[in-house]
Amino acid sequence: MPRDRQRLTLESGPKLDLAKLIPSGAGKSGRHIQCVLTYGSGETITATLKLSDYGGLLELSYQGRVQSFSLIADPRHFGGLQWYAICPRTGRRVRVLYRPLGATYFASRHAWGRRAAYASQFLDPIGRAWRTKAKVKAALLGNEDPDEWDLPPKPKGMRWATYERWVARYDAAEEMLDAQLVMAAARLMKRL
Repeated sequence: MPRDRQRLTLESGPKLDLAKLIPSGAGKSGRHIQCVLTYGSGETITATLKLSDYGGLLELSYQGRVQSFSLIADPRHFGGLQWYAICPRTGRRVRVLYRPLGATYFASRHAWGRRAAYASQFLDPIGRAWRTKAKVKAALLGNEDPDEWDLPPKPKGMRWATYERWVARYDAAEEMLDAQLVMAAARLMKRL
């Protein structure tokens, strides 16, 4: 049974993912990256990153506020650096920062504790299966007509192994929906 929605969802507000802020190959020492992020709500956030040797600074400007985060980097096995922000509330190194609806600052998901949760935590098994199917369809759709396809064909340029993983997720969601349908039919048959 799904939980009652008494908490905010982490996805309800802006989300900052360092992997998207620091493009592949751009996370080198001495780099300055500035980007303007616009969200569906119309809110605009300016992110300025100043990177140095295994450290740096992330500065966010939004709604007349400025918030700063320390950045640290770990070397990757095959070269390059993996960047993390230090959460101001927990001190943890994190890759994603959230600001749920109504909050005035960004922090890691751990900092929000029981006050916020992921949207999927409020869904029952049927809702999660429908959500999974929609996510797979959105990832594979590309330029195709959404009404034309139940499961879109492999997009050009996508590896077959990747496409097969998406198809497996879609099939698992279908199986979950079928199992829930069988259980619902069994409950109805008991009543007769």
